[in-house]
Amino acid sequence: MSANQIFDNSMTNSQERFELLSAYIDGEVTNTEEQLVEQWLSDDADFRRIYQHQLKLRQLLIDLPVPVSSSVKAETNVMIDRVFAEIDKRSQRRKWKLAGIGVSIAAVVGIFGSMFTFNSSPQFSPVANSLKAPATVTEEPILIAMEEPLVPLPKSMSKK
Repeated sequence: MSANQIFDNSMTNSQERFELLSAYIDGEVTNTEEQLVEQWLSDDADFRRIYQHQLKLRQLLIDLPVPVSSSVKAETNVMIDRVFAEIDKRSQRRKWKLAGIGVSIAAVVGIFGSMFTFNSSPQFSPVANSLKAPATVTEEPILIAMEEPLVPLPKSMSKK
């Protein structure tokens, strides 16, 4: 099916005409479609008005200012710094809370531990820990049994 058969002058669907006009403005039409749009532009005043309006919109979009990337980067870096500063504050608070809880637990354990172990065991008593005089060691002579045993042997082992 050729473009002339599809887009003949009896084409009345405005949506299809508008899409073809947009393709014409973007340079995405065939030679036959281009001739058809140019014919509509020469014959139809409303179509020319829509065409002029579309050209202005296209130019405005092209001229639209683009944000400077350095200012966007600067704003992004400021935001990132703020987020990390808040995270650091929260982690510092959390560390101080955990340290306080740890000190409190240690104090409670120390108090209760000393209550239950104070003087309950003789090893922790000041009296039990006092130094005792060393026991005197008496010297005994060393006996060496060379020919006769020190302890009498049973008769079964003795010499006959």
